[in-house]
Amino acid sequence: MLEGFTQKSKKTLFVLAVFLIVAIVINLVILELFNQKSFYRAAHSLIGIIALMGFVYTFADDNISRAKLFSIFLISLVPCYLGTVFSDLDIRLLGIGGHRNPLFHSGLLFFFFFVLAKRFNSYLLAVIVAAFGVGLGSHLIWDIFDHADVRWIPGGSLDRLWLGINGLICFLLARLFLSSRLRES
Repeated sequence: MLEGFTQKSKKTLFVLAVFLIVAIVINLVILELFNQKSFYRAAHSLIGIIALMGFVYTFADDNISRAKLFSIFLISLVPCYLGTVFSDLDIRLLGIGGHRNPLFHSGLLFFFFFVLAKRFNSYLLAVIVAAFGVGLGSHLIWDIFDHADVRWIPGGSLDRLWLGINGLICFLLARLFLSSRLRES
């Protein structure tokens, strides 16, 4: 099956497979920790964990020790999960008819946390806020593929544009913010 792959390609596939298995196991543990049973919740949190792995990996070339990268990942797990959950709180607060409210399905809360956290020179706070942004951004991006209908925004293309722009801004600001705090620490 893998005859056409080079040794490097095989190693890369193996590493990706291991990371996927690790992400699935971590996802199951977190879902159990928060007593979540929904398939949609499981999908959102798994995508969040995979996005978090990729996000932390982007710092691998920044001359940061593996131990520090691992600690960033561990500290980030719960805030990332909370970021994946936040957008769906509109169901609890507004009912199912208010689901995908643009106030909840945007980066608004992350932007608020980001502005607030910038006032403090805290590496730990930066990790927590950035992880929340990754979780929220992954939720918004994943909803694009779910053909989400964001309330008050007309048409399917504008909905997906709204989700995509907000999700990408969450990722970008999270990366820039954590990067600046890592340089300072």
